Amino acid sequence: MSKITVKVKWVKEKYTVDMMLDEPVEVFKTQLFALTGVPPERQKITAGIKQITDQTDLKTLGLKEGQLLMLIGTADVLAAPVEKPVFVEDLAPEEMHGLISAGVPMGLENLGNTCYMNSSLQIINNAPELVDAVAAAAGTRTQFDMHQNLTLATKDLFKTMKTATEPIAPHSFLAQLRAVYPQFDQRGEGGGHMQQDAEECLTQLLNVLSQKVKTPDGKSAIEELFGIELEVEVKCAEGDEPPTVEKEKSLKLTCHIEGAVPAGDGTNKGGTDLLTQSIAKGLEGQLEKTSQTLGRPAIYNKTSRISKLPKFLLAQFVRFFWKADTQKKAKILRPVKFPITLDMKDYCTPACQEPINKYREKELKRQEEAKAAERAKKMGTDTAKEEKKEGEAAAAGAGEEGAKAE
Repeated sequence: MSKITVKVKWVKEKYTVDMMLDEPVEVFKTQLFALTGVPPERQKITAGIKQITDQTDLKTLGLKEGQLLMLIGTADVLAAPVEKPVFVEDLAPEEMHGLISAGVPMGLENLGNTCYMNSSLQIINNAPELVDAVAAAAGTRTQFDMHQNLTLATKDLFKTMKTATEPIAPHSFLAQLRAVYPQFDQRGEGGGHMQQDAEECLTQLLNVLSQKVKTPDGKSAIEELFGIELEVEVKCAEGDEPPTVEKEKSLKLTCHIEGAVPAGDGTNKGGTDLLTQSIAKGLEGQLEKTSQTLGRPAIYNKTSRISKLPKFLLAQFVRFFWKADTQKKAKILRPVKFPITLDMKDYCTPACQEPINKYREKELKRQEEAKAAERAKKMGTDTAKEEKKEGEAAAAGAGEEGAKAE
């Protein structure tokens, strides 16, 4: 994804903004809204004599690195709340029941560095179809099937979360999780439980539920709801071998994050700023394997495209990398922005894109018809008002003529 850094002047302020040339103008306006508070619909952006509108293709503007853009628009002023905020912990029991009936779940208590577990459970609890499938899981706890015990502990916890009126302490679930996966029972030098990785916990839990929780037709509920299918092309980068296409399955997309690289002018260039960039990087890669043509190990380029999208898409940010100088894992501390709506079409195979295109054409036609009907309704209302005014004017004129005749 191509990107340049531009400067934006608004009133007396100047901002340095990374402009994603492959994204619609709406994304750039959202960035400016976050910086200035000027809503996108009020923004007027110019690059010299060129005005940037919602229909502008940013790649066609010929913008240069560091170019100055002008932003005109009035920022929103935050109004004071009409009513005093009320916090959950201050609600009366009957009010708590109202929250529960509205589908707001209670939180989970931290039982000592168990935030990784709580976040994994809340992710799964936000998939209603999976919660229903877990609730239908049959069987009883037994010392011979630890996976069954963990599944039933998940079932009991989700049931409690539906009706709880205060935060829940998931002791039983935690005990079963540690029984199946002892790595989550590790303790530090002081005797307390160590911090753990949320992605690892989520992956292990999904693996268990994938085996134990089925759909009515006997399929894995996890595979049905979270399963991603990929077409992977592997092509030798050092020879003329014909590429091979393989099929792969996964329960998540691996999204890579890259930090900015210092440039000669004292600034940092590149890096991952958006979720869409991270997904694109995760679908490209290289591997080394023996080439039958060259008769030696060679580098192969690996390009993946999605052939089946799931109902719920899990995206994992790979925030750790291996530092050769210290021989340790290091965390990439870089913020990554999420779009309001994640468009996955560009990462799909042509066959997977086809139903997406058909749906969008149908939805666009529906929206255009709705707009046309609204315009016709408005024109009809305006015409009726004009006719009413003309009728009233005519009546008033007739009254005046009658008065004169008398």
